[in-house]
Amino acid sequence: MSILYNENSKMISVAQPDEATEIFAINVAQINKLSKSIIAESNPNFTPKPNDNTTAMIQKMFQTGITKMKEQKLNDALKSISLAIEMATRNRSPYEAFALQLQELQFMLKHKIDLELVLGKPMDALQDLEMLMGTGLATPDVFIRLTDALLKLGQFNEATAVCERGLSLSPNETKLKALILQCNRLLAEYNGDI
Repeated sequence: MSILYNENSKMISVAQPDEATEIFAINVAQINKLSKSIIAESNPNFTPKPNDNTTAMIQKMFQTGITKMKEQKLNDALKSISLAIEMATRNRSPYEAFALQLQELQFMLKHKIDLELVLGKPMDALQDLEMLMGTGLATPDVFIRLTDALLKLGQFNEATAVCERGLSLSPNETKLKALILQCNRLLAEYNGDI
């Protein structure tokens, strides 16, 4: 496979696209996205740290959501936090330091998931939990949220398995111990054993 370089646009492309593997094509697209972002940067002394203006907008939107949550305006809070997460994932330049963004995203996702569970949207919470776990976060509070979502969806076997997985990582977590008892009771009731 050969790569072509366009001197005018500063982008690369695959010489024979029909021979390129999907992974190779994705890598080329990512390199081009990064190149466009760096070329568009007007500050000659830019650093890979997150943009202060973008960070301020994301934090302001998130704080608006927290304020709405304290005022018991849960649907508005969910909208604000969802928008902050969307801004955090889409409005950042690809060259910005990702480690800081990842912590910010995990923190906001936890709040969004809590709101979704309170508002009775366990399927949405389950999707966000999948994203949260995809970021590599495997803490007891994530397993608690996941078990709660599965219980609300009536998936007692899956909830039990998730709870056991959480307990294997953190055997002294009291909330997980209580949830495993609840899972077993609900599963027994569902099977008609009680």
